[in-house]
Amino acid sequence: GSSERTSANIYTGQEQYPWILLCVSQPRKHILTSETVVTTVAMNPKSLHLSELEVKARADAVRRVAEFFQKPEQLEKIDMVKARFLEQKTATEVQLRMALHSQLDGSRIGLEKLDSSLTESEVCRTRLMELDASLGTLEGLPARLQELKNISRKYSQLAAAMENMSYLVKVPEAMEQARSYIESENLLEGHKIIQELEGVRDELMCEVHRENSLQDLQTLSAYFSGVEDLNALFRTKISIVGSRLTSAVVTQNVLVVDCVRVIDREERADSIWQKRSEKNGFLPCGRPKRWKQLFFDAVNHAIRDKVFGSAMDSDDDKNKLVRHNEAIRQHTRADLKIAKSICPTYFPPDYGIFDRFVEMYHNAIGDHVQSLVTEGLSDTQIVQLLGWINSYHTEEFMNDPVLNIDFSRLSLLQPINLLPESQLDALREQYIAKTVARLGSWSTNSLSRHAVDWRRATAPDLDGSSYYFTGLPVLVMSPLTELLGKGNLLQFLGVSVRERFFVKFVEQMSCFVGEYDQELREYHQSYLRDRSQFRFYFEYILASANDALVFADSIVKILMQELAEDAQLKGHMAAHINSLKGEFERVAEHCRLAAEETILLDLNFVLNNVMTPQWLRPDDITGNCFHGTLADYDETLKHVRPVIYNELVNRLGERLLIDYLKVLLTRRCPFRSEAERHTAGEKILHDGQMIKNYLVEKMKVRDEVGAAYDCLPEIAQMFMERDPSMLYLDIAKFVKHFPDVRSDQLYTLLLSRGDLRSSDAKELASNSLGTDVRTKSSPLNIFTKLSVAAQR
Repeated sequence: GSSERTSANIYTGQEQYPWILLCVSQPRKHILTSETVVTTVAMNPKSLHLSELEVKARADAVRRVAEFFQKPEQLEKIDMVKARFLEQKTATEVQLRMALHSQLDGSRIGLEKLDSSLTESEVCRTRLMELDASLGTLEGLPARLQELKNISRKYSQLAAAMENMSYLVKVPEAMEQARSYIESENLLEGHKIIQELEGVRDELMCEVHRENSLQDLQTLSAYFSGVEDLNALFRTKISIVGSRLTSAVVTQNVLVVDCVRVIDREERADSIWQKRSEKNGFLPCGRPKRWKQLFFDAVNHAIRDKVFGSAMDSDDDKNKLVRHNEAIRQHTRADLKIAKSICPTYFPPDYGIFDRFVEMYHNAIGDHVQSLVTEGLSDTQIVQLLGWINSYHTEEFMNDPVLNIDFSRLSLLQPINLLPESQLDALREQYIAKTVARLGSWSTNSLSRHAVDWRRATAPDLDGSSYYFTGLPVLVMSPLTELLGKGNLLQFLGVSVRERFFVKFVEQMSCFVGEYDQELREYHQSYLRDRSQFRFYFEYILASANDALVFADSIVKILMQELAEDAQLKGHMAAHINSLKGEFERVAEHCRLAAEETILLDLNFVLNNVMTPQWLRPDDITGNCFHGTLADYDETLKHVRPVIYNELVNRLGERLLIDYLKVLLTRRCPFRSEAERHTAGEKILHDGQMIKNYLVEKMKVRDEVGAAYDCLPEIAQMFMERDPSMLYLDIAKFVKHFPDVRSDQLYTLLLSRGDLRSSDAKELASNSLGTDVRTKSSPLNIFTKLSVAAQR
């Protein structure tokens, strides 16, 4: 049993067939394999296709038997299976017999019809031969019937003339009646009469056209010339309705409907005559009338008049283009709302009246914008126009949800943005170039005027915080403030244009910073050449320092406020703005240095007395002069901004100390006695205290600056020391507090006493410097800076 199941499982097949009976009824050794069947088929002269089917059926039978008898207990059902397959075989044979009989019946009927058709074809052939023989006897008949044909045609013409005679007599009266109807705006009745007149005229002229009688055509044309006058009157009415359409659909809607019905009638008549003319070559006078096109031309002309007729004022008001464009916007929106909500009620859908309105308005506005560009615009008008173009597709204009305009389905003669993108870019670049050039010219001229004011004999003004200022920052920035802010010009532009403008503006302001700095340098040099000519130089240089900081703060504030709502653009511009701010801050630094140099010029006059015989006199007031000079300038310095003041006084204190030390190192005062040397030490001590006290108590310099001035009392002690052998202790203390002092500086100070030999001073200076103190720092590294200053 297992071997039989294994053998049966190797057979496969797709179709069911009663060959299973054969396999079931025979022992296993007699079961035919597919190879045996193929061999048999190859030797059998039967059709190859039938042989393939037989092989396939046998294989399928083997598979089915294998499926049914996979277990020994299934053999008990062999009789049941055999009976079921016999029933299937019987049913299949019945179906095959029925199909064969059906095919044979169809073939029999087809043969019978073919036989009948052959018989009828023979009959037709015989009759056609008889007809051909009969027609041969009628040769020359058309020529004999030509006269009858001519008489018949004349009779037809006379019959038509008799039929139309009564109407022809009434033509003048009908024309007058039609004119009366048209003038009283009863267009349908008037047009009905015109159609009747044209019908008679056109039929008569068509008949005459066949006769090629030019004279008769001219006669008919002259007789019906009044019809053309009526058509001209109708065209005038149509043009008037078209030009007033948006108001007519509200106040004269009946007239509009009548006009549309008349136009549709004429459009159909144009189409009919166009087709007839293709056959007979005749087209009546005035055809095609194209009154529909005439109507739309009138509408278009009225729209263009509204767009181009919103003329700009002739005055010099810089906002006249804004008012002009606003008038166009209001006209457009009002008419389009009527075309959207009312006009479709009175016009057939094929008119597409709303879409035509949109096309006409768009094309008219595009032509108008192009004409404005061609005529030339100022920079203000350019940005106003660009802003208006940007707002064209917003909800306040063409993108109104009520209108719901789909530009993709319209036939537009102008670009969807009114101007080509290349021309828009050119306008944007032109605006940017003009505006930046105007701002540059304005800032340069403002700087030139204020440079003259710096030389005035009056001090600069004080602001609310008591700081010196000039009007230069406000004057230079005023054009920019007009451009920026909500509702102002630049708000109308796109992000890319605004970014390009800001980049160009920052570049222009960077050039202005260079001019500003150069002008201040020339002002400073002129002052140094002749200080007597500039009474308030110091005040104006401080005012300029304040102005530079105002510039830096104002530009950052204005531009960042403008860019606050555009994070991306703000990110792009932040580096440019900060760079410009840094340039203005450098101008303020240059002004601070100029002010510092000015103070030092006067302090140097005082320094000229130090280490001189005059300085040693009891009535010398050098220390008081230092104090007085600082106090005098400090009164003016109170009017400079704190950031500049703090840096200036600290730098001033440092430089004054360096200059004072430089005098002590470089100037030799011959002391005639121990008392004079002691007096010099006292003078140094006094001068140092006077300067330090004012710097620390009044000017509030940094602690480090005040600590640096402690070197002067210790140097004074070196001069006041009467016993040279004790100088080692003084120097050791000095080096401890100021470890950056160099041996050559100590050597020079010791020689300044005038009582030490060079070798002794050098040895004392060298021995006093130990390596343990060199790693420490001294206040301001003052002696290191002194060494650098001495090398300049």
